[in-house]
Amino acid sequence: MAEGCQKEIGEKRRPVVDVGTYGAEYTPATKRRRVGEVGLANILEGIVDALKDRVEVSYLFMKPVPKKEAPDYLDIIKRPMDLSTIRDKVRKMEYKDRNEFRHDMWQIAYNAHVYNDRRNPGIPPLADQLLELCDYLLMEKQESLSEAEAGI
Repeated sequence: MAEGCQKEIGEKRRPVVDVGTYGAEYTPATKRRRVGEVGLANILEGIVDALKDRVEVSYLFMKPVPKKEAPDYLDIIKRPMDLSTIRDKVRKMEYKDRNEFRHDMWQIAYNAHVYNDRRNPGIPPLADQLLELCDYLLMEKQESLSEAEAGI
């Protein structure tokens, strides 16, 4: 070992920074906001998981529409949205409240109607069911969502 780096046997290792009780007594304002964001993200991710678990309704909306299956999709749909994109946004804590999240869920249904009403009339009702289920889950989590949003 290099000179000056050796320790005596039995000598205790000193912490690099001694925080003492400072960390326990003081929490900066940004910490509270972060807790609210994390709480909101956890609730919203649970909702996304519940929606994905309802495969009979959500299977078409799990991933972005493949160009191979719908070559003109991006010519018609200007704001594509799907559950994996929503999950990514949840994990990056991009949603600051449930309304932003719900708007992206609405976007899935809107896109399904715009693109499929005349082409594949069986798809829009699935998107509507997905949105209804989302609304139900948001209502069910209303109290914890309000607490999380208050912390942001």
